[in-house]
Amino acid sequence: MKTLELIAQKREVGRKATRDLRKNDLIPACFYAKGKENVNFVVTAKDVRPFIYTAHKPIAKITIQDTGEKFDAVVKSVSFDPVTDKILHIDFLGLIPNHPLTIEIPIILKGTPIGVRKGGKLSQVIHKVGITTTPELLVDALEIDITHLDIGKQLQFKDITKEGWLFSVPPSALICSVKQSRA
Repeated sequence: MKTLELIAQKREVGRKATRDLRKNDLIPACFYAKGKENVNFVVTAKDVRPFIYTAHKPIAKITIQDTGEKFDAVVKSVSFDPVTDKILHIDFLGLIPNHPLTIEIPIILKGTPIGVRKGGKLSQVIHKVGITTTPELLVDALEIDITHLDIGKQLQFKDITKEGWLFSVPPSALICSVKQSRA
């Protein structure tokens, strides 16, 4: 799993303080984890870009400059401005060893199916999936090899076996299929 450093500073909580931060192009963020106190901090848009605008979910090694606190986390949610698409707020979920967490990860299909080489069309139905697992078994994306799929074949979650993972969708949920293209 990819790990990236993130340097942050403590921040004041409140509507006026948050508004002032956003005027200075800073992004308010919050770290929370079970059994730990919430930590409110501020980051720059440039620093969080590798966590937000990517297909993968990297682990953030967050360091608070003011206090020297360090913790590992993943991005849980991001709030965007509906008009400008600027990042308004980020929530980070703390990683506690051997404690299960629920997170949404992307599904990345690897390879070219046999059916596509024969003239079929690949259709991916689900692009992200929620999983429940421990931090030790966490990956930044679910990569699936689909080279074996022929025309008329499909891939469902019951076909994927990951030890220690619980998917948020039913086993019969369709991930992708290769269909006959129209002539």
